[in-house]
Amino acid sequence: MTKTLRLEPLSSNAALVAWQFGGQPLQDWPGWVQATCSLHKDADGKFELRHERRSGTQIVYLGEWLVRDLDGGIDFYTDAEIWAKFAAKH
Repeated sequence: MTKTLRLEPLSSNAALVAWQFGGQPLQDWPGWVQATCSLHKDADGKFELRHERRSGTQIVYLGEWLVRDLDGGIDFYTDAEIWAKFAAKH
């Protein structure tokens, strides 16, 4: 199941879009994830996304989230971090 949410930071009113990596096939990824990430397997055979950043490659594991801000920047969060930092927008 693909999970995409609209989020609001708890400290401001800027809207964000978040997507949770659950091992979905590439065609089920949002376009902004497809454009910035590639799917790989680690040494143990587990799936991981690799998000190329100016500071280096960010590894995103199953259950973790990618969050796109209004300027198109992308950050990642663990499941616990995302719920501590953001609220789902209704």
